[in-house]
Amino acid sequence: MTFAGFDLPDHLTLLRDVVSRFVAEEIRPAEAALAPEARRLPEDVLASLRDRARAADLWCLDAPAEYGGGGLSAFEAVVFWEAACKHRFCFPIAGAGAFGHSPPVVLYAGTPQQIDEWVRPAIANGWTGFSAVAEPSGGTDPARAIRTTARHADAHWVLNGTKLWVTHADHAQYGVVYARTDEGVSAFVLSTDTPGLSVSPIPMMRDSWPCELTLNDVHLPNSSLIGKPGNGLALAGAWLTKGRLSYAARAVGVAEESIAMAGQWAQDRQTFGEPLSTRQAIRIAFADSRMEVDAARLLTWRAAWLSDERRPEARTAAAIAKVNATETGFRVVDRMMQVLGAMGLARELPLESWFRDLRAARLIEGSSEILRDQIARAELK
Repeated sequence: MTFAGFDLPDHLTLLRDVVSRFVAEEIRPAEAALAPEARRLPEDVLASLRDRARAADLWCLDAPAEYGGGGLSAFEAVVFWEAACKHRFCFPIAGAGAFGHSPPVVLYAGTPQQIDEWVRPAIANGWTGFSAVAEPSGGTDPARAIRTTARHADAHWVLNGTKLWVTHADHAQYGVVYARTDEGVSAFVLSTDTPGLSVSPIPMMRDSWPCELTLNDVHLPNSSLIGKPGNGLALAGAWLTKGRLSYAARAVGVAEESIAMAGQWAQDRQTFGEPLSTRQAIRIAFADSRMEVDAARLLTWRAAWLSDERRPEARTAAAIAKVNATETGFRVVDRMMQVLGAMGLARELPLESWFRDLRAARLIEGSSEILRDQIARAELK
């Protein structure tokens, strides 16, 4: 993870190493004890891991310190995410939730009342939240695709509509829903036990299934509106950058770990009297993978640095990092599965799970196609 002129500072090296040990000594053994068909850690196992993560000061590290989180910068967070995801259930959240679940970033722009009602207790109590944007009409262009409505009536809002592909909603305590008001798309925070809200998981190729949300005359108080009416998509911009950086860092992490797993196998495996690692085709697979992973990491680091510097090009850089890293991760994991042969397909190893997750990652937080269009528009403006 270090390069000439790009060595991490001591505190980040220490954080990376501590997180890596926690994953190796705590999370991986917990996953290894599960049946092959398991799709997530059981609640009691996750609760135990969370207690140990808190004791190790590894709790909600990417959430602001003033609300009870670790206060990591964007650059520090991508280093953390890469180290925290080298295990089976690292998608859609590094550590499978063992390190907590930071609130949707749009809530940080909320009122003091919203901060006290949602943000602080979510961090303190380990609540899981969701963000609901996409709909049957589409998710790539929310400004035009959103059909869910929020009508103001007296001292409350009434929401009606359907949301699709909502991650975490089936086990969340609260979430943010984007709906169309007279002023434009607005953001609302609500509890998952709100009357009129129903959640249905959508079976999918990845282990973590997204959900369909149905809002049928959901009544919310005025205090549920985040920011000003019509300002929802502007608030979501920060969420998109963070989400894309997270996916990029995790893709780099699992690609790196797949190289390590397959590399050990190639050196130990004997074929026709020689280690598999002596075969030219195998060596080319590792060379190509190393070049691509190192490049993806540097693009991710650059995007995170630009985000910390609040540079206007940070959003485009995050798009570049996300597209490059998720596609690189998919190719590298595929190559390493080929090196491992049938063993690479076995659920005894996490590569087949990463392969499925990385295929989904090329659609989530902006598809590769729409992000390429965004990158091109920035280049040709």
